[in-house]
Amino acid sequence: MASVNTGWMVSALVLVGAPGSGKSSVLSALTTLLEVEGIAYGAIETEQLSWGSPLLPTEDWLPQLAAIMAIQRRAGRTLFLIAATTETTSELRGVVDAVAAESVIVVCLTASPKVVAARIAEREPDAWPGKQRLIAHADRLAQTIPLIDDIDIVVDTENRDPGEVAREVREAMTRRAPTG
Repeated sequence: MASVNTGWMVSALVLVGAPGSGKSSVLSALTTLLEVEGIAYGAIETEQLSWGSPLLPTEDWLPQLAAIMAIQRRAGRTLFLIAATTETTSELRGVVDAVAAESVIVVCLTASPKVVAARIAEREPDAWPGKQRLIAHADRLAQTIPLIDDIDIVVDTENRDPGEVAREVREAMTRRAPTG
């Protein structure tokens, strides 16, 4: 993929939100928008860094994220899209520090507890023993994550297509670009 000068000041976007808020879907739609425009990027879903049983705690996967970011930079990438379920201000700051970008915009995706529960119920297999725990946890996080400090923009994903939300996020990134 050819790298195009984006003119964007934002060199990293961190998407946060409860499980079921739309982070993965919006991340995928946003990567499509960037690819259509010929804009080079790196995208990471931090959930993959903790996946296993039990999940790794944040302090164990943050060094992995920092190492991946260093590899991505050595490969020449300068724009990064990160999806993370950060539950506290401290965790969000840890992600931003691990990303170590010149400029970061943090976008919180939200949906009601009822909607995140329905999305999780639809996507997770019934045979998975953690499904009900995740639904209950997501219910709480849907209410608390939007209140975390250091979030720049909150975007409601309820009753919205991921592509529409991705376009809104992309416009927010563009607004952060220098004007002159």
